[in-house]
Amino acid sequence: MTYWFYYLVKWILWVFFHLGFGLEVRGQDYIPKTGPFILASNHVSFLDPPLLGAACPRRLRFMARADLFGKPLLAAFMRGVHVIPLKRGEGDLNAIRTAVQLLHHGEAIAMFPEGGRQLSGQLGVARRGVGLLAMSAEVPVIPVFVHGTFEALGAHATRLSGAKIRVAFGPPIPYTKALVPSTGTGDAQPMAEAGDRARRALHERLAEIVTHEWRRLAASRTST
Repeated sequence: MTYWFYYLVKWILWVFFHLGFGLEVRGQDYIPKTGPFILASNHVSFLDPPLLGAACPRRLRFMARADLFGKPLLAAFMRGVHVIPLKRGEGDLNAIRTAVQLLHHGEAIAMFPEGGRQLSGQLGVARRGVGLLAMSAEVPVIPVFVHGTFEALGAHATRLSGAKIRVAFGPPIPYTKALVPSTGTGDAQPMAEAGDRARRALHERLAEIVTHEWRRLAASRTST
């Protein structure tokens, strides 16, 4: 698989965001030079995916709504940068399996675990899907907070406007950050149900940590 188109687009976007929005990036040292990880970002604008592609020093594989592939030009572009189609709200196991396989091969997956753009421009909360993927692949999650993209191209904007755009990467969150509680002993069915609840609790706990890190990165932005 070749990635020349990805790197060409990345260079163009880097120039675009630097010249047009004075892009400022912090925390790039938290991105490992090799090995798999999940990049978990807040999401307030259509600018966020290309922004992360430009700001992250590693090549990323994005997960995006499958319905976007119904638009021919956009679909061709997304295939060119190797986007993974995701059926939102349907428990898309095929997309999860694809992402896990890519992570097992050392790639980096970018996702927006709030479940969609926050149309108000305010920070939302991460959903448990990020924990599910991290635990399934046994890889760390790197939180990243983007600011300024809503001001540049908000939910109801019809054109770009000037705004300072910032990206802040945070320290990796180990997938073992929270421990699976003991399910005890007993019959197989109750044990299986207890195990499912325990796994869901762990996924939700990891999502809560991601949200906490977003808030910390947002606060550090305003304090500097």
